[in-house]
Amino acid sequence: MPGGLPWLFADPRGTTAAWRARLTLLLGELRREAAACGAAITADVSSRTRERLGLLEAAYRDHADRLAGLLEPFGTGTAVASHDTLQALRTRLPGSQGLTNYYANIHRDWAWGDDENQASLALLTSVIDAGLAGERVLVLGAGAGRLAYDLHRAQQPALTFAMDINPLLLAVAREMYAGRSLELYEFPIAPRGIADHARLRTLRAPAPADERLHLIAGDALHAPFEPGTFDVVVTPWFIDIVEAPFTLLAARVNGLLADGGRWLNLGSIAFASAQRAEQLSLEEALQVVQQCGFAPPVVREAELPYMRSPASRHARIESTVAWCARRHSAATEPAAPDLLPPHLLDATLPVPLPPELAAHAAATRIHAFLLSLIDGRRSLADIAGVLVEQRMMAPADAAPAVRAFLLRLHEDAARRANY
Repeated sequence: MPGGLPWLFADPRGTTAAWRARLTLLLGELRREAAACGAAITADVSSRTRERLGLLEAAYRDHADRLAGLLEPFGTGTAVASHDTLQALRTRLPGSQGLTNYYANIHRDWAWGDDENQASLALLTSVIDAGLAGERVLVLGAGAGRLAYDLHRAQQPALTFAMDINPLLLAVAREMYAGRSLELYEFPIAPRGIADHARLRTLRAPAPADERLHLIAGDALHAPFEPGTFDVVVTPWFIDIVEAPFTLLAARVNGLLADGGRWLNLGSIAFASAQRAEQLSLEEALQVVQQCGFAPPVVREAELPYMRSPASRHARIESTVAWCARRHSAATEPAAPDLLPPHLLDATLPVPLPPELAAHAAATRIHAFLLSLIDGRRSLADIAGVLVEQRMMAPADAAPAVRAFLLRLHEDAARRANY
């Protein structure tokens, strides 16, 4: 139970190791950003630029220390691989979910976002056909926990479990629910002024949470509860970011609910799946809900302010959908599309080499060879010449290919990673 949180994953040790690796990568990235800002402070830059870079250099270093302290139960250092190894291997948590994916939401939830938080709560409660008093509530994808907190205080259910996969968000929620304050930096997308590039915010809840509101670390697609455990399942800003077909998610929400239980949903409808059939409209999503054992939902839609940080010039109005759907029958769960192959479940089995993997391995070896030629002395033309000498490419093709390869390296280096 890292940080005192129930750690309810199918592979708790593996999940802990994966998040520890991401934390190590994130801390390393923050410290490199600090060093880069410091190195950019030269005699050639203006006094204002020097001020901004100095602020960021100090903030990145301090931020790394603060995150390391907050997530201290995961540990970093001697027990984990080198940064380069971790970068190469990465981790197989959901690809869209890193420690800092929803970092800005922390500040909206617990620092400056009272208006947004209340607007979200009002829209969600507008579709509830009866209060939640005495009910058992599960919030899937609770994030930093503000909506779960507000809903619990407003509706007074018998029990609320707020579950998320992200330990950083849960660690913040843990401090807020305990009534403690926390200081973390906000790094706005479009800072209003120099001081807004790194704002140290004080995060706190209006009051401590009561003993009936609990935090859980777990995977929403594999919620660690018996069927029919809950009277209400809430999915806030969640259904369109899950890396699974909506039909599967809807069936699993159904399975968590008792007969007559309610599914409360809040958020945008922006299904960004690579599968065109999964890029659902609201009408399609509501049809799936009904096909998965729910009565026709009560639906409301409103335009809500979204991420309007006082330190940022970037904000938007989000057309937000809420629904309440009652379960009337069990749902047949479709076959899960993400079943792992046997060699990932049994470490003693040989790893197969299908043609596509063989092609990828060959390309990787070529990339490694090209990288080995970059020694700080050879020019682009020199590297192309080696490829020609090795009979790997024709003279006319070698230089353009090397140029394209080096351009990709340059672009990748300029693109900040997200951990």
